Amino acid sequence: MLLIVAALQDELDAAMALCRGCRKLPGRNGNLWRGERNGKEVYFLRAGFGPRRSAVSLERSLPLIQPAQILLIGYAGGLDPGVKLGHLVAVRKALEISPDGNRPAWTHVRIDGSFELVDGESLAGFAQSIGLSARVGDVLTTSYVLGDPAHKVALYERFHACIVDMETAALARVADRHSTPLSCIRAISDELEDTFLIPFSGVPSEKISGRLRKLIHPSLIQSLRTWRSHAAVAKRSLSRFLASYL
Repeated sequence: MLLIVAALQDELDAAMALCRGCRKLPGRNGNLWRGERNGKEVYFLRAGFGPRRSAVSLERSLPLIQPAQILLIGYAGGLDPGVKLGHLVAVRKALEISPDGNRPAWTHVRIDGSFELVDGESLAGFAQSIGLSARVGDVLTTSYVLGDPAHKVALYERFHACIVDMETAALARVADRHSTPLSCIRAISDELEDTFLIPFSGVPSEKISGRLRKLIHPSLIQSLRTWRSHAAVAKRSLSRFLASYL
């Protein structure tokens, strides 16, 4: 039994749209669905945004359905300058990072966990076989949105990870605790040099007032529009992959 997990409904819809008879499961966890693809039962979980929320959601869901494997899908920010909008990255290793103290930039972080994922090579190879741009790489997971290219460059120079997100390592920790294999493939929604997420990003030492000023900046509406258009490109790549993979 396969459980497909994504943080956002828009990401999860890339998979659910391919399945028949999707219906929400009853119970306290209102983010679980069940559907059918090519005669096989598939479960879906909208885990929520960020490491804490997504980890709690998966922790609650696994005892209910006990899947044989988890496939994590979604969008990601590029750290490697070679990955471009819409490219797919199958994750080999997830590193959970957090600020080292209250330093002013992303040059000082610590690793809180390292998790090996399964099937990275085969997922990337399959994507390539159907004509998609795909590669294997590592992911950094943090509780902060990273939108400033300077911050992303600092992390890439230290860790040489391919992408950054807010859930993979946290979900891998839960899957590891339940001895459930987890694989992950993500589509690039913002490249290394993109700046449109800056209004949503921050550094550990930034005060709340500074973050609020970003959120009321006139550029916010344009940033949201750009995000939506980029997410649409990433979603098309995921949909093409899943249509053949499932």
